[in-house]
Amino acid sequence: MNSESNQGQDDFVNFWSKLNDIFPYLNYRKEQFSIITAIQKASHNILLIDAETGSGKTAAVLSAILSRKEKDERILIFTKMLGQMDAWFRELGLINDYNRKVGQNIYSLVPMVGKTNICPLVTKFTKKQFSQIGCSLFDCTHIKKFHFMQNESGDFYALSRRVRSSIADNIKTGVGLAEILWMLENKLENLGCPYLALKTALKDADMVITTYPFLLNTKLREILFENMNIDLANTTIIIDEAHNLAKGNIGNLSYKILYRAINEIGSHKVLNLLQNLRGQEGLHSLDLEDKDIQDLNNCGRQYLLKRFNQGSKEIGNTIKVSEFLQNHDLCYLTSDKKYTLYLKDPRIILNPMKLAKHLILLSGTFRPLKHFASFLGVTNAKKISVLSEKIGKNRIILTSNDSQLTMRYSERSRERFLYYCDTISQLLKVIPGHTLVFTPNYELASVFANLLKTRYEERPNQPITKLINEVKRSKTKAAIVAPARGKISEGIEIVQNEKSLISAVIIAGLPYPPPSRSLKEIIKEYSKFWGGEQAANYMNYLQAVVTMRQCLGRMIRSENDVGAWIILDNRIPYMNVFPRAIECKNSAKMIDRLNFFFKEHNLS
Repeated sequence: MNSESNQGQDDFVNFWSKLNDIFPYLNYRKEQFSIITAIQKASHNILLIDAETGSGKTAAVLSAILSRKEKDERILIFTKMLGQMDAWFRELGLINDYNRKVGQNIYSLVPMVGKTNICPLVTKFTKKQFSQIGCSLFDCTHIKKFHFMQNESGDFYALSRRVRSSIADNIKTGVGLAEILWMLENKLENLGCPYLALKTALKDADMVITTYPFLLNTKLREILFENMNIDLANTTIIIDEAHNLAKGNIGNLSYKILYRAINEIGSHKVLNLLQNLRGQEGLHSLDLEDKDIQDLNNCGRQYLLKRFNQGSKEIGNTIKVSEFLQNHDLCYLTSDKKYTLYLKDPRIILNPMKLAKHLILLSGTFRPLKHFASFLGVTNAKKISVLSEKIGKNRIILTSNDSQLTMRYSERSRERFLYYCDTISQLLKVIPGHTLVFTPNYELASVFANLLKTRYEERPNQPITKLINEVKRSKTKAAIVAPARGKISEGIEIVQNEKSLISAVIIAGLPYPPPSRSLKEIIKEYSKFWGGEQAANYMNYLQAVVTMRQCLGRMIRSENDVGAWIILDNRIPYMNVFPRAIECKNSAKMIDRLNFFFKEHNLS
């Protein structure tokens, strides 16, 4: 017993000693200390952390994991999108810069990205086709050059070390993923194919960062684990923005894409099966083998390559269908205005990761934690929720119990939309900067943009960068109208000089999933293991909460940003989501609150 106690004391001292050397800032904030302590004390192998955007969670988690990392332990980080890797590179850059000053070892973080993002032959005109059929698009000599270099050196580990060392040398303050990929593509060009060089570095990399496809797609995950030669029992896995896993729905395919695929390649077993299921009620388990889907993919690749050689820049619909069906064996298919894949049991999605030494699920949108834990099948996980004191002072949350402010489907009308836009127009007058207005869907976004007389509107299939740049160039404050579950809500930042340009986010109606036959059918199926009330709760309420909080997160991107969250739907007070919310009975009360808040922060 004494021996165990002494060992525990030694581990405690070693952890905090290492942390003092690693943590990239002079002091930890209170919320960072809570996160670090939770990781240091973690006896469960699964930890759920709910920490608000701007609370410094990335720095806290990274520092704590590195401080408790054992000699041969490995770290694998998953982000939803490539752009979300920047935060991890940014914090590691600060750590590396300090280590350079004091003569300590610097860290490498190997980014596993798709070939499209790193191939030197890809242009903006060929990027979409390349993402579907890869290297067969070009007469490529880079692969041959890589294998020649590998055979010439005869030392696999030396090549791996060179790539990892080059990455580590370039991880500095202010450096993000784009700079790392540029370095791999341009400064290591003598190695031939940068993608293969990157894969080589995976084998011995202490830290790897990649995106959700390598987490959720069974085949891609197996490829990643094989290339890493991973021992899960000695690996810490971090899943960032993990609220995105609590969906059930993992894919949609329009009828239009199916018929375009038929026009491309004609009759095929897979396409015929989907065509026969169109509009049929119920949950369908697809009687397909992997070889059927692979054959469909091959047919699509042949078609696309032929069209590319004829000068076409189109992307292949047949390949889209094959990609949609990648995880079909884990799913039910529904056919209700479109094809949708629902996991047969969402609780299994993390099963492969539960074998890890430590599994950390991280999000700023994890409330209520127990619901997410149940949905993801990790009810026994350790859970912590962290509220930022400074962000709490820099942000005001306003809700309404106005009976006219609700977006229930049965109550939607032109009169209701006019009332909403009149309320929003009054609020915009007292908001000092740009405002994001989120509606439940694209159709309502178009209606609201027209009524609010703003030209800043997110539309389907629109290049979102152009819209964001227009907002940044605007000399006057603007209202940007966008749909919940659109591109802006998914993680786009409207930031200049590391400061958010958004002064307020308005939720114009809670973004519940639209009622459909498919949704009713899957809720009935999930009721078998969750119970009816819980299943309906998870597939309706939880989805609305996740989407809403994603939208709200577009405003405050650091602890120094100031702004307002305004939820215009009288159902929100009953959802118990925002403990700091101020309930207002009408828009006049909201205006009074906003005036006082912005004056207090010298922004009126």
